[in-house]
Amino acid sequence: MTDIIEEVVEEAVEPKKTDFYIKLSSEADLPTAFAAFYQQDYVTVVDEETSESTQTPEGEPYLVTHTHDYAIDLVGVIYEPTGNMLTDDEGNEYPETAPVDGWHVNVRLVGDARREDVEAIDVTYGVTPNSPSRVFL
Repeated sequence: MTDIIEEVVEEAVEPKKTDFYIKLSSEADLPTAFAAFYQQDYVTVVDEETSESTQTPEGEPYLVTHTHDYAIDLVGVIYEPTGNMLTDDEGNEYPETAPVDGWHVNVRLVGDARREDVEAIDVTYGVTPNSPSRVFL
């Protein structure tokens, strides 16, 4: 009986993934990949004669980077050391860096309200870095 209880407890304790690391080809892919997180503002116009109201888009759609349910961190291009050292005009040495392929975005979920949207992005663009360059605290 104790063995059965321990197995059930082990299965129930596994936490859901909350941090997602996304790698897009470029920043231009952001509106497509994160379409579910874009918002469009509208202006309501009321016709004075008919009292009918219509909504017209105002401005461009924009990415909503944070709510009570999630946070999106636009990391962008990540640079890593090449192993070479360079010297500046004052004689100081510093490591040479080169861009890592892709344009990077981190997402943290708080609860499950947007889990389906984020997991759909993760299936297509998700990566599992050995040592993430930037993380949520």
